[in-house]
Amino acid sequence: MNIDKANEIIDFYIDKFDKTAGKEHDELFKWRSAWRCRKFWDVESADFAGMFQSCFKDSGSFISSSFWWPENGILMLCDERSNHQEAVREAFRILTEDTGEDDKSRGEHAFSFIHKINSLLESRSNGKGYLQNSRSALSYLGFIFPQKDFIYKPTTAGNFADSVEFPDSFSSGRAFRMDVYYRMCRELAGVLRTRPELLEIVQNELIRQAEEYSMPGLESIDPECHILAFDVMYIADTYDYYMDHPFVHRTKASRTKQEKEEKKQEIENEISYIEDHIRTLKENLAKITDAEIVGAAVSHRKFGEGKITSRTDDKVTVEFPTGSRIMSLAFLTSNHMLSDTEITESCNSRLHLKNELDTYRANLAIKNSELAYFIQKNKTRKQLQEEEEERERLLLENRKKKSQQQTQQ
Repeated sequence: MNIDKANEIIDFYIDKFDKTAGKEHDELFKWRSAWRCRKFWDVESADFAGMFQSCFKDSGSFISSSFWWPENGILMLCDERSNHQEAVREAFRILTEDTGEDDKSRGEHAFSFIHKINSLLESRSNGKGYLQNSRSALSYLGFIFPQKDFIYKPTTAGNFADSVEFPDSFSSGRAFRMDVYYRMCRELAGVLRTRPELLEIVQNELIRQAEEYSMPGLESIDPECHILAFDVMYIADTYDYYMDHPFVHRTKASRTKQEKEEKKQEIENEISYIEDHIRTLKENLAKITDAEIVGAAVSHRKFGEGKITSRTDDKVTVEFPTGSRIMSLAFLTSNHMLSDTEITESCNSRLHLKNELDTYRANLAIKNSELAYFIQKNKTRKQLQEEEEERERLLLENRKKKSQQQTQQ
């Protein structure tokens, strides 16, 4: 990072502070949002939706846009009619789990959170405008844990990185590298802590707002300058610093090459995640004791009382007074035809895991195909030429072998 250019942006922030911190723009809402999260955040809250609303009351419009409302997507899933509150809670447990200083692992947790929430939202016809992404996931983290996480906005972060000549790319979208972005933010936070005049004006305003909004301790909510680091980037981007201070964007060629590498890595990470999940499902499936179903009583509305005489995978033969019938276990359990509740629960658990396993296997096949296509599509001319030459060499070798075999005969 070019420290001189970073300090120029900090000078711009100081010059604009009275304007941006005033009532009209009120950019210090970010500190108040973090304060609310410190007060209300509790992932185990019985009323998760109410707790979530209390935390992000002041920041919803910042996280959202005119066509995208991720925080509303969370609330929609927690609605009684959706009945996904526990799944949402589990996703937030993953997102907020302590990973120590391992930013790469934290990024994997964020990706897992996004995947879990979006899989629930995508099943809804109206869920597309509520999908989660890196921006929403890091905004939740940045407000909940300002002492270790950072808020994120793609354009804001990208413009700052190019302006201060940050050497590494954290990309954006699905290829976003959280660990690289955090490294840049920590460098900026370190520079901010060397600017006492900046820290003083921010501190004084926060003390004033702590009294105005009845938020004791507001001035101590950001001891590591993590919220401030994002705000410095955000103010420069939003209040036209770059119009008067143009910078050279990273060349398209270098950016494209790195983005391709990151895209390939992203697909490989998704494959690894799915493979890990498949292994876990298999382990859980093996733990379920297969209930002895042969001989179990069956009650059918049309055929009357019967008994299971044999089983093949998830199909059973049931002997009724009118004759034998082949039925699926899913049909029997979903229609409550088995009189033994223990057998029903065992079968339901097994069927649920098998269905989930089939879904992940299908997703794995799709991702493997996607990776193969991506690799083939992005091969260089040299690689394609080398492959063609290798095919021709093998073809000639085969012809020679056939010719030698015919000569020997």
